[in-house]
Amino acid sequence: MSVGRVGVPLTDRILEFIEERNPGSKVAVWRIFYPMRDEDPIEVVVKPGSLSGEVLELTLEGKSIVVKEGQKPAPRREREPARRERY
Repeated sequence: MSVGRVGVPLTDRILEFIEERNPGSKVAVWRIFYPMRDEDPIEVVVKPGSLSGEVLELTLEGKSIVVKEGQKPAPRREREPARRERY
């Protein structure tokens, strides 16, 4: 496994790169998923309608990035029962 720069600096570069390729999509990002394996692509999920149904496949610093539309996750309180009801 290679050790590279990940986290906030890479996130900032990904957001800037996406903004250059598709202006306005930086503000539409819901989530950035960094996979455990280096060979898997980084997945960026944006608001529905931001890409007109397209899927962008980009390369930044040798890493593959897939930008696709997706729904915003439901708030936690809607996904899980209240703490007192779990136990």
